[in-house]
Amino acid sequence: MKLIADSGSTKTDWILMSSSGVRYDFKSEGINPFFHTPDTVAKTLRATSFEPFSHADVDEVYFYSAGTSNTHNQRIMQEGFRQVFPKAHLELMHDLLGAARALFQHDNGIACILGTGSNSCLYIDDKITMNLGGHGYILGDEGSGMHIGRKVLRDFMSDLMPEDIKELFDKEFGLSKDEISFSVYKKTFPNRYLASFSVFVQKYVDHPYFAALVDDAFSKFLDRYILQYPDYTDYPIRVLGSIGYYFEPELNKCAAERDLSIDHIIKSPIEGLLKFHSDGL
Repeated sequence: MKLIADSGSTKTDWILMSSSGVRYDFKSEGINPFFHTPDTVAKTLRATSFEPFSHADVDEVYFYSAGTSNTHNQRIMQEGFRQVFPKAHLELMHDLLGAARALFQHDNGIACILGTGSNSCLYIDDKITMNLGGHGYILGDEGSGMHIGRKVLRDFMSDLMPEDIKELFDKEFGLSKDEISFSVYKKTFPNRYLASFSVFVQKYVDHPYFAALVDDAFSKFLDRYILQYPDYTDYPIRVLGSIGYYFEPELNKCAAERDLSIDHIIKSPIEGLLKFHSDGL
C-alpha cells in the first residue's frame, strides 16, 4: 500500500491507497523536524491511526514536510519514520517540492507556499532550480499566517492598535500581554500560535487597519521572493496554502500592482500529490 502525506507546521493530510485502489483519508498534527526529535516523530506517527490498516501494512511512504531541506533535519525524519515503517520504501521530501508538484505536476513555473510559513521556488523540468524564502518564523516567512499574526500581536503589545480593533481583539481573545509573551517564548510551536491570529485578521480584513497590514505582508513576500527571480515574467505563478486561499483577493491585488498574475491558488497540495504519485512517479 502507498501512503502519501503533506505536513505543514500545523497539520498533516494523509492519503492511503490500498492495493485494491481504495482511498482512505486521515489527518494528524504537523511534523516539522525543527520542533521534533526522531523519538517524537515516531511518537506522532504511532498516534496516527490508519484503520482499518496498520502501519505494518504500508509498503511505500511519500512524505512532504516543512523543514526537511537540510541534512540534519532529514536525518531526524529518517530515524523517526524508520522506527515506525521499518520495511517500507521511504521518500521524505521538502514541502516546497510537494507544493511545486501539486501546483504544476510536470509543467514549469514559480510555486509559492503561503500557509503557517512561506516559501517559493522556480520549478523547471520536475526539479527545484532556485529557491527564495523559507528562512523560518524568526528570519523569514513574510506573507505567511505567522507573519500576519505576529504583526497583530506586536501592535497589541506596543499599544499601537486602533481602539476599535483593540476592543474586538479583547472580546475575541481576552488575553493579557503576559499570557501572549508566555505562549510565544515558553510554549512549543510558537509559529503555530502566531499564525492562529491570522484567522482574526481575515474576519475583519475589510477594516483599513487590517487591509494595510495584510497589504504590507504580501508586498514583502512578492518583492523579496517573486520579483527577484530572473525572468520571473516568463513563468506562471501559483500559490498553495490557507493564507493564499483565504486572502486571495488581497493577494491578487498586491500582485496586480506589480503587474503579476497568479493563475491558480489552492488550499492543500494533497490532491495534486495523489495525482502526481498515481502516475507512478
